[in-house]
Amino acid sequence: MSREILWQICHKKKFNNRELTKIIVNMLREHRIKIKQAARDLDISVERARNWYYKKTGMTAADLMRIMREYEFVRLAVESSLLLEFHET
Repeated sequence: MSREILWQICHKKKFNNRELTKIIVNMLREHRIKIKQAARDLDISVERARNWYYKKTGMTAADLMRIMREYEFVRLAVESSLLLEFHET
């Protein structure tokens, strides 16, 4: 996935970074992935993952790339939403 597409995901006014993070965190919860497991899998601090889960802090593009690389279900969801959006335009 190119950087340009990632920029479009995170910087569109209709869909902000916090909303994207909230959706991804809900997907992780549905797959029963806890904070510590996500932090270990993504090689980030537990505090950083905790901010996504509980403080509703938006994730960075680098975090999104890590999540998409590690969890295929997130990658597929992001790619399919991009395909739908590009077909609408």
